[in-house]
Amino acid sequence: MKPLPAALMTAAVGIAAIALENPLWPAAAALSGALLLTAAGPPRRAYAAFALLTGVTVFLLEPFVAVQGLTTLWRGPDIPILDTQITTEELAYGAAAGLRIAAAALAAGAFVRLADSDLLLRAVARVAPRSAMIASLTTQMLPALERDAACVLVAARTRAAAVSRPATAARLVGPLVGMSLERALAVAEAMEARGYAGPARSAAPVRGLSRRERVLTLLGIAALALVVATLATGAAGFRYFDVLDDPWTPAATAGAAGLAALGTAFAWVVRWRP
Repeated sequence: MKPLPAALMTAAVGIAAIALENPLWPAAAALSGALLLTAAGPPRRAYAAFALLTGVTVFLLEPFVAVQGLTTLWRGPDIPILDTQITTEELAYGAAAGLRIAAAALAAGAFVRLADSDLLLRAVARVAPRSAMIASLTTQMLPALERDAACVLVAARTRAAAVSRPATAARLVGPLVGMSLERALAVAEAMEARGYAGPARSAAPVRGLSRRERVLTLLGIAALALVVATLATGAAGFRYFDVLDDPWTPAATAGAAGLAALGTAFAWVVRWRP
């Protein structure tokens, strides 16, 4: 997929998660982020695990680091540097904070999995060509380095080498570094042969947006416009302390439901097979 549709939708989810106060918005953003990551396809377990772990950690720590709220649920023993009083307001704020972090992490993971890395680097190259070139070489070289390391380990095991020993593993670094330097020279020669850094720049033809990508772009624009309009009008305002506001206002309910619906539609179009 071209980066534009994924960037629009993930920007909408990220802004909704971070900038809008009403807890319905982070919840809708987390749902949309999870659907986007699911639609992106594997590998996605690491992204989901990181988002869940960080979100739950923030939720569990918040009541013990904040000293706010009037509705006390539980009070523990007095500890000088730790707040052992848990209030409803602290739990609500911790849940919203955990959802914000989880939604942002899910959206970032979905963007990484949805957007074509080569097309993304090409777009960046229009602004910062040298930085994009370095990033492109890095993303291409790291998988090659992993494959070389696997081949070196297989060759060492066939020769009955105890690769689990640090001394033996250290001796295998030399061949791996030599293979990497040889590949770097080959890449440099290939770039020179193709006229890199020459007086005239050439580029492969760029394809336009496909029908699916145009639909996804429209959905992303709609989601981003909804979030920006809500942020500009202040319709997602909410107070957590000292007493919770009512989150179920008509504007917040309709806006969060709209974001969740657009995120669901985006994920469905990504997975839809004509």
